[in-house]
Amino acid sequence: MAMTRDQAKQKWADGPRSGPSPDPSSAVDAATLRRRAEERLRATADLEPHAQSLDEETADLVHELRVHQIQLEMQNEELRLAQEALEVSQARYFSLYDLAPVGYLSLSEAGLIEEANLTMTNLLGTARDDLIHKPLTRFIAPPDQDTLYRCRQRLWSTEEPQTCELRLRRPDEGPASPIWVRLETSIRTESPDGRRLWLVTLSDITCLKEGERARRDALARLQLVAEIAEVTFWEWHPRTDEISPPPGFGPRSGPKSEPDSAQTTGEARQRLDDWLARLHPEDQERFRTDLARFVAAGNKPYELEYRRRCQDENYRWMLARLHPLAGDHSPLDRVLLVQQDITRRKESEDWAIRLAQHDPLTGLPSRSLLVQMAEHMLASARRSGGALAVLFFDLDRFKPVNDVHGHAVGDKLLQALAQRLRGAFRAEDLVARLGGDEFIAVSPNIHSSDDAAQVAGRAIAALAPAYRIDGLELHCLPSIGISLFPRDGDSIDELIQRADQAMYQAKRVGHGQFQFVTEALNHQARLAQELEDRLRQGLAHAEFQLVYQPVLDIRDGMIVGADALLRWPQAGGGDIAPKTFLPVAEASRLIHEIGHWVLREATRQQQAWCAEGLPPIPMAVNISARQLRHPAFLPEVAAAMQASGIDPAFLTLVLGGASLMQDVEAARRILDELKQLGVRLALDDLTLSGCGLGVLKALPLDQLKIKRDLVRCLGVVGYMPAMIDAVLCLGRALQLDVTAVGIETEAELEFFRQRDCYRVQGFHLGTPMAGDRFANWFRGRSALPPAGAR
Repeated sequence: MAMTRDQAKQKWADGPRSGPSPDPSSAVDAATLRRRAEERLRATADLEPHAQSLDEETADLVHELRVHQIQLEMQNEELRLAQEALEVSQARYFSLYDLAPVGYLSLSEAGLIEEANLTMTNLLGTARDDLIHKPLTRFIAPPDQDTLYRCRQRLWSTEEPQTCELRLRRPDEGPASPIWVRLETSIRTESPDGRRLWLVTLSDITCLKEGERARRDALARLQLVAEIAEVTFWEWHPRTDEISPPPGFGPRSGPKSEPDSAQTTGEARQRLDDWLARLHPEDQERFRTDLARFVAAGNKPYELEYRRRCQDENYRWMLARLHPLAGDHSPLDRVLLVQQDITRRKESEDWAIRLAQHDPLTGLPSRSLLVQMAEHMLASARRSGGALAVLFFDLDRFKPVNDVHGHAVGDKLLQALAQRLRGAFRAEDLVARLGGDEFIAVSPNIHSSDDAAQVAGRAIAALAPAYRIDGLELHCLPSIGISLFPRDGDSIDELIQRADQAMYQAKRVGHGQFQFVTEALNHQARLAQELEDRLRQGLAHAEFQLVYQPVLDIRDGMIVGADALLRWPQAGGGDIAPKTFLPVAEASRLIHEIGHWVLREATRQQQAWCAEGLPPIPMAVNISARQLRHPAFLPEVAAAMQASGIDPAFLTLVLGGASLMQDVEAARRILDELKQLGVRLALDDLTLSGCGLGVLKALPLDQLKIKRDLVRCLGVVGYMPAMIDAVLCLGRALQLDVTAVGIETEAELEFFRQRDCYRVQGFHLGTPMAGDRFANWFRGRSALPPAGAR
């Protein structure tokens, strides 16, 4: 019968009762055993006198029986001694196992604890019986559940020992500091049934972690000292209202950014009023107000920005960090003011604002600013009963110029052409660049087709003369499509769309031509209607599908999210591209039904992945302008969250900047309500959206996306790296996550790696996949190789 653990410990304490410890080498063969039995029988023969009175045959039989009896007794004695030695050895093992300096666990494949040593119970502050048949996850701190999950996945997929670090959760959930442990795990196969056990060793590394934290704190202090060495810093004494450099410190930030004579002339103290006199007049009162708030708040640090006049008499932007310094009798005896020159950051923000509203190459308004200004012109025309013309320009033969002479020449051609185009229109006309070689002009007070034809003719004449660029003589004429308000449409989007259709008709006629909206274009509208009907059928027959493209953190190659992308496969093979059917869906308002389906399907897939054992995967879903403004949108989001049971923090709604700029205040209210639901919000076309810095600050955004349109121009358009740097700078200034989309080459990946933009997605890293394939890809995912290794 097997001993209990306590019986085994007592055995070790008592030791064997008698006899030597058995040695496996002491086992004897049958002949030796019989010889020893014969010897023991002869030694006792004198004690059995009755044996002499037996006949020879009976005596022989009795003799054999006694020999066998003695052999059996000797074997039983050896077995008893071996059993006692085994029990002592087992007791030693149990004690060594229990008293080991590390915690030991044996778990089933399902993760249930089957065995635990005393050290493990002490780590968790619980009895052994409270551990048995409980899942290990119950004793892991919530923030580290994913760490354990990934470690276990690697173990079962590779069958190689794995190691990770995590925190334990004690059942009492007391206020004590977390217990950090190093978890080492392996697999052992039990014989003979082949059952596999999950073996876990836990070493207490709390002291090591505390040492690491102390080292990090010391490093942070050193980094703060290094930062302070680059700026100017002061001490303000609230009781005397005097300000001076801290004892032993002087100016460190150079003559241009150091505005105060006190530090350059050696004056020890000055009145705060004198110090404030060098602030910009518009900032002085605000500084005093913020300073009063800081004092009222007590001992909390404070930050404020202002402009300060420097030695060269120019104003520069400063960021002041106020830190309270307690005295012997007051919690606010002094205030340390750390002053940093942030002029470059402010200039970058201003530049980003201009990039958002103007085309960086030509300086013309971007599409978003065009729409804003054109809507005002259209509203004025409605009120006055007037008319206006929209002219859509597309340059003929521009692509060959780019292909033959390079993008540098192409950029210069666009700049020269934009200058001529601007000069061909009146001051009240609006000229903008849509992108590439497409331009838009909006001319108010155009009352007839003849008036519009004269405008188009002047524009063609202005662009007709040759362009001399880098020793080349280039010719580039436009094809122009013209739509008229109110004849061809009632909104600026509709007028641009119809003018775009007319432009393609002009291209078919020949170079340097213009065309008005015609009946033939109405035929195209009918084709759009047919596509709309097909969309309705597709919705009714569930023809749409979602695929999921992974978003990776290139520091460790881990998946940090997935983008849900819409596909419309056709029975005959192939897909209808989203760029073909989504504009029709948007115009027909079917986008509401499609968007609602996408939202429900994406959250359903998140729930399905969790049911398969995957951790919650953040999901990004694109939202159109019409969806955002629809009154049922907020309830639909809430219903999708409730139906799936997914934490709203794992859903990111991706918004187009143009949809926000159509009515910023209304958009802000909607986004605030979405944030109350707990979802995250992303903006995906900052450079084209016209969102100013003030607008971005007012919106509760979590993330910016750098679109593929920008990424693919790296190495092609000379200014594009600076443009992307501006977006990254703005994202960091606003404390937003930034994700680069459309990474298709190693060079593009390295570009963002060097700029510490770690969230990326694209075909180079992972193609869009169906839900089940994505799950398999997730399970088999390993870290990205370091740069240059692929």
